[in-house]
Amino acid sequence: MVSFIASDQDVKNFLTAPSMNDQEGIGFAYATDEAVLKALIPAPLKLMAPVVCGYVVHMGKPTFSAPYLEESLFALVSYKDKYPINLLLHGPGAESGVIAGREGAGIPKKLADDIELRRNDNSATATVERHGKTLLNVSWTAGELNDPSIMKQFAGQLALGKEAEMNSFFYKYDIDQHEDGTNHFSNVQLVATQLRSLADQVEPGNLSIQLESTDDDPFGELKVLKPLGAAWFHFDTSVMFNTLKLDEVDAATTMPKLLTGRYDRSFFNPKAATYII
Repeated sequence: MVSFIASDQDVKNFLTAPSMNDQEGIGFAYATDEAVLKALIPAPLKLMAPVVCGYVVHMGKPTFSAPYLEESLFALVSYKDKYPINLLLHGPGAESGVIAGREGAGIPKKLADDIELRRNDNSATATVERHGKTLLNVSWTAGELNDPSIMKQFAGQLALGKEAEMNSFFYKYDIDQHEDGTNHFSNVQLVATQLRSLADQVEPGNLSIQLESTDDDPFGELKVLKPLGAAWFHFDTSVMFNTLKLDEVDAATTMPKLLTGRYDRSFFNPKAATYII
């Protein structure tokens, strides 16, 4: 019989080795303003190149939810690993994916209003919509990359049939309420989530991309100066197998760079409101 009380086995199995299996879609990269991107990266991480990377994928068989679509923009930082600036999810398993990622690993995840990913022969398109705007419109056409040198950044991750390890950096924190009703952030820590991924399909190609912003999702801040390339890819497995606690960081300087990726302005602006019927 179902119960509000979880069994000991359920507690033991909670988010054990979460894996995003059968994952495919468009990966892309473009050059942006170095000063703007560098300002978004919290210490002690350091920007490696003025390049924004991203993807729009269908998560076909996640171990913690029903399938869903996911978009991400991230930067390449210290040790050639990645720091995600945002992730938006949509579809049947999206809520579980947001909870598992944001509460479980400190990943900057929110729900999108709509994400569409379409492939037709040797081309594909993806759009991400939120709060009445198309935040991201990206297209891939099989063939030559806009700038072939960009593949050097991803050669290890996208080696066919060979399991690759990589780190993603996130920040975890506590929220404490005080007697005057205000909330304060404490125990802010930089962590690295270690992943093992197995790519079994990679098709390089040309990238076309447009970005827009809403008050809650300032994608347009990361201007496209030059498209570098895209690829249609498939990961058979992608397992988060360990999390490393790296460093405690200053809450006052770090949290302003974390909030927008995780929460809308209604959390800290009493005049912000959305009405959907």
